[in-house]
Amino acid sequence: MKDELAQLSQGKIDVVLRDLDVLLRKKFGDSLTVDHFTTSSLIPPGENYGSSMLKVEAIVRRDGPGSEQEKLSLVAKMIPPTEFQMMMFDSPFTFRKEISMFKVIGPAYQALERECGIPESEVLDILPNFYGGRLSLNETEDTFDHDAVILMENLKAKNYACLDRMVGVDLPHAKFLVEALARFHAVGVAMKLKKPELFKMFRAHAKSMTIKNDGFDDIIKSMLTALKKASDVLPEIGKAEKALLNAKVDLDWLKEPVEPWGAIAHMDLWVNNVMFRDDANGNPEDVKFVDFQNYLYLNPMRDLVFFIITSCEKEVQDTRMRDLVDLYYKKFISHLARLECDVTSFSREAFDEQLEEAGKIEYLHCLFMTKIVTADTEKNPSAADFKDVFGTKITDECGKRMAEITLKFAKEKWI
Repeated sequence: MKDELAQLSQGKIDVVLRDLDVLLRKKFGDSLTVDHFTTSSLIPPGENYGSSMLKVEAIVRRDGPGSEQEKLSLVAKMIPPTEFQMMMFDSPFTFRKEISMFKVIGPAYQALERECGIPESEVLDILPNFYGGRLSLNETEDTFDHDAVILMENLKAKNYACLDRMVGVDLPHAKFLVEALARFHAVGVAMKLKKPELFKMFRAHAKSMTIKNDGFDDIIKSMLTALKKASDVLPEIGKAEKALLNAKVDLDWLKEPVEPWGAIAHMDLWVNNVMFRDDANGNPEDVKFVDFQNYLYLNPMRDLVFFIITSCEKEVQDTRMRDLVDLYYKKFISHLARLECDVTSFSREAFDEQLEEAGKIEYLHCLFMTKIVTADTEKNPSAADFKDVFGTKITDECGKRMAEITLKFAKEKWI
């Protein structure tokens, strides 16, 4: 098996965007022509492992060769650069999922809000604008190949940006994000309550790829080894050891939600998958969620725990976590009510129980994500290597962050 994986990891893929005009005609009509376009890498190595992100600058004419030129700034999300990564992230499965979020679930959420009287200017607009998607150049058959692509607007061209993952999200941006997240979850719950048959179809899209436990035992052992080196964690090491050694990766990841709380959760909502647009004073005025490869129907508070623990500044985690939790619940309930749902089943006591349950499940997820959050490709070029980051090696900075997370989870009684 190791020889097979080594062979796959060496199987480099030449990722090239082809037939852009065919893809754009789905959105703009058959009269569209592409005069020319250029592609370049959108992000540095080590910032994304599950796909290749290409910046696309295109000059198009919407009404044929004689019409006016128009510049489009786009992002093409394509398959990852090696066969190994394509296998690990199950690209055929995850690309289908993400296209469904753009084409089916996102628009349906917006339609529900309009039906409930939300003004057009306030309708949930959490996704980048979608320009088209395909699984293959041969779209007459249900095949997947290296020409699969998800085409969306380039948010950077509209002044959206991720915050620095090495620093974390400050309080103003965290509060803005938490309100948006609560609303995203609330619309999902409202859809389930008001249009249950349609929501069943959404749940079918929100399935998980097959979870492989191969290698996780070794990763967990390496985590415990790193934690035992942190003197301040030693009083809690028994709790950490019990939580990690008892973790059932596949069963915990897919644990069914307690109703009526179940909603579609992003499940990879960390600082690199959130893009803010700030005003002239540096205050957030809009936010977008990206990378919907892993969304699942689960306890939605798992998104809340995961975001705060993996992505917020340490001071925010230490001093304002309860404020963020309170803000989430307030927004969740108020938006459910605005969508004309009965909120009597969503008591604060029941919410707190779901939050605790989310915390218990997300411990391993947060620790594992720390390996990615702390990967410094400038100081350590090997951090750009998928196998290096997802292996058993734990850097000093990663170990320090794991220790901080463990103390936080112990304080919250989540382990």
